[in-house]
Amino acid sequence: MISSVKKALELLKIFSTDQPELSLTEISKRMDLHKSSVFRILNTLESSGFIEKDPLTKKYRLGLELLNLANKVLSRYDLRNQAGPYLEKLARKTGEIIHLSILDGNEMVYLEKKGQGQVLTVATHVGGRNPAHASAMGKILLSDLSRRELKELLGEGPLKKLTTNTITEIPKLLEELERVRRQGFALDNEETFPGIRCAAAPIRDRNGKTVAAISVTVPKQRMGKQRIKEICQLVIETARLISERSMGWETSA
Repeated sequence: MISSVKKALELLKIFSTDQPELSLTEISKRMDLHKSSVFRILNTLESSGFIEKDPLTKKYRLGLELLNLANKVLSRYDLRNQAGPYLEKLARKTGEIIHLSILDGNEMVYLEKKGQGQVLTVATHVGGRNPAHASAMGKILLSDLSRRELKELLGEGPLKKLTTNTITEIPKLLEELERVRRQGFALDNEETFPGIRCAAAPIRDRNGKTVAAISVTVPKQRMGKQRIKEICQLVIETARLISERSMGWETSA
């Protein structure tokens, strides 16, 4: 844990609805830190827009950059609500389990799961996490990142091995991600769960950036070549509809 970051986060939490503005002295007392230390933290946060200083009262308050971050978080949950009907329809069409996920660091986080009434059950739940490199949805989310971002996120490897089919070597994963970019969908060949295959496609915002991914989860015995083709077409079409109707993405853009 980085102590300076921890202190900065603690400082932000000091402000409240009842006391939206605080002086340097008040903040120093509440944090039990010397004024000079608090002043340096405030300056750093202010330069990034997370803290504002009233020019008249000289007191500090939370900055608008926090609102920007909050809106990004809320948009994820709004996406879950808006995507829900499309995911339910996809679950009915395929008879399989459907997932919606986002990227958080080097992991994907499940935002939604539909089709729980199907015969197939997998050890996933809303809020759960799995390594992004080991799944179809994770590959979709990683494929939108630059080489530099991928290196910062994944390091030099080897990556965590979940099954005998998990891609653990960085060069091999980069090749796989390039393939995903070209074809517009990703497949999971029993890379997270033995006996389970998935097909995933990207959900894009109005700027064409991948903000989430959806997938269809299928037992390998039901995932022959023709079935893969059908599933991929359905998941791509559903992702496109969500992107256009919920996120404002224009296919022709």
